[in-house]
Amino acid sequence: MKKQLFSLALLLSLGTSFAGSSFAASTAVVGQEQRQDREHDKDKDHKRGQRGAQNKQRHLDQLAKDLDLSSKDKGKVEKIFQEQQQQMQALRSRSGADRSQAMAERKRIQESTNKKLKDVLSKKQYAQYEAKRQERQRQMADRQNDRRGNDQRNNFRRDSSRRS
Repeated sequence: MKKQLFSLALLLSLGTSFAGSSFAASTAVVGQEQRQDREHDKDKDHKRGQRGAQNKQRHLDQLAKDLDLSSKDKGKVEKIFQEQQQQMQALRSRSGADRSQAMAERKRIQESTNKKLKDVLSKKQYAQYEAKRQERQRQMADRQNDRRGNDQRNNFRRDSSRRS
């Protein structure tokens, strides 16, 4: 009887130590996966930042070409857009602000940017810039409307398939 109790106790202690070590190993694996996920997210953010910077540079280069800007004027325009971006980021970081207040601040930033651009660009260049900006806004609105239309159609299809 003592041998059986001793054997049972030994089995229980081995089973417990095995379970503990496998739990520790699985915890280590989960921790490693979480670290890899964080590193992957950092890489994605870095790449997204690089893409954003490349897109901005490409946009600036295209604008300089379209408006026939000198290298001096291109530098001035780039500085104006950088200032605008910094102001917009600061505004977004204050997410607790009232929506109407934020809209008014965005409008003020845009007006300030436009005033600075008018000082750098000729009347003809500014008119071309404004026409291109409005065209981009129209295209974005069209894309948004297309997405909303697709979403509404998909929702309708999903709802009608549920009824069937």
